[in-house]
Amino acid sequence: MALPPFRYAQELRFELKLTGPADMMDVATRLGISLFEEPMEADGLLLLKDGKARIIISNRTGYEGRKQFTIAHEVGHFYMPHHQSEMFRCTASDIQAYRGSKKMESEANEFAAEFLLPGVELDKYLMHPPNMATIREISSVYGTSLTATAVKVVELTMEKVAVVLSEAGEIKWFSKSRSFPYWLPTKKPLHEWSCAYDYFTKGALESMPQKVLAVAWCQGTPRDAELIEESVAFERLGMVLTLLYIPVEKNG
Repeated sequence: MALPPFRYAQELRFELKLTGPADMMDVATRLGISLFEEPMEADGLLLLKDGKARIIISNRTGYEGRKQFTIAHEVGHFYMPHHQSEMFRCTASDIQAYRGSKKMESEANEFAAEFLLPGVELDKYLMHPPNMATIREISSVYGTSLTATAVKVVELTMEKVAVVLSEAGEIKWFSKSRSFPYWLPTKKPLHEWSCAYDYFTKGALESMPQKVLAVAWCQGTPRDAELIEESVAFERLGMVLTLLYIPVEKNG
């Protein structure tokens, strides 16, 4: 019976005696995997032939955090015993979806997230309700993308938090903590009251946390319910990453 993907990631970190940030080029070498960077349409490729393994990543990937995650994703396919195939060809959408509909690709994403951002080590960052500053700090320490870091933080925290990725003026996907009380619609235009909407309509985005009505993002909310929105634009990708959380009530 297969283990959950995050357990395989923990197992491999233990076998390799890893603590702290993982250098995926070194990890691939230690696993006997040849690593190449070449021009190709897919983001990542795992090839298994004659007992040898190769990982190829696209040379169009422009930043290290994304490269690290792509390699870790392919290592997940390589390491998890129920991922039995001579080739895994993984597109940008497979890797960016995080919680996509393709089971093996979602499992490889879960493996990569835990391998690069081990939950047991992130607890110290989550002593207080997380915000975008927390996510930036973890991202900097572990060399991971803001998106991958935000998804992992939302998965681990007990606070009422959600992370949203928007593209072309609509929600592409979201991930929410177990305690976040609302649901977000996907594949629908962003509400004009959201800050992310301003990026796609005006090319501008407020950098500071903003208080917005919850109905600007979520379904089934009380009319007067509020959220804090922190949005960051990925201009090269034409996307916006948004962190949503419940405002902390102050006594007195």
